[in-house]
Amino acid sequence: MKIGILYICTGKYDIFWKDFYLSTERHFLQDPSFTLEYYVFTDSSKLYDEENNNHIHRIKQKNLGWPDNTLKRFHIFLRIKEQLERETDYIFFFNANLLFTCSIGKEMLPSPNSNGLLGTVHPGFYNKPNSEFTYERRTASTAYIPEGKGLYYYAGGLSGGRTEAYLQLCTTICSWVDKDAANHIIPIWHDESLINKYFFDNPPAITLSPAYLYPEGWSLPFEPIILIRDKNKPEYGGHEFLRRKSSLWKRIKLICKKIVPPFIQT
Repeated sequence: MKIGILYICTGKYDIFWKDFYLSTERHFLQDPSFTLEYYVFTDSSKLYDEENNNHIHRIKQKNLGWPDNTLKRFHIFLRIKEQLERETDYIFFFNANLLFTCSIGKEMLPSPNSNGLLGTVHPGFYNKPNSEFTYERRTASTAYIPEGKGLYYYAGGLSGGRTEAYLQLCTTICSWVDKDAANHIIPIWHDESLINKYFFDNPPAITLSPAYLYPEGWSLPFEPIILIRDKNKPEYGGHEFLRRKSSLWKRIKLICKKIVPPFIQT
């Protein structure tokens, strides 16, 4: 059975790829009956271990900037829709800064007699009433969910399911993004608002606990299964650095070299 892993690391986000990949190879669906196919959308010229693993598919993807890197995530996936249909039975999207910490097996695979979808509860809304959920409340948006409705608030960082079902999700959400754009609307939490709307209409067969999206440094009443690495740690540079387009950063560095003496630069 072939498992497709959808991974986006444009701009500075390729800093997370190596550790994500190594943890996946160690912990995710390691039964011999499964083959992992990595579909990595990136503007990097090289990915760790791609020369040794022909299951790593590097797909050229320009950095769309913020918020399009997340808002148009599903447009990016559909660029290779036919390839995914041919080559995978299940597909899962993982945020770039995730890290597997223990073994995961078939519990993440929706059964054939279900709607084939998987979602993950957002750790910030674990055990919270739906009155605290930050759904899109503007009725003009395709992501609109009424007050008092909704069982879970789903995170945007991990979703998936059977290939056919997940590609239908991607297709629908893309149409919503385009419709909102035509009306000059950006959903409040971008792709996350839209996936919550989709799961509101189509409750996923599997809803994972925040153990599968456990923020580094948090204290939740379970052990982490997949860790969300803290982007603000010095080794990663912080959110603003990671979101910055590479070309802009290069220009800034060039300017700094011209105006700052070499012995001051670090």
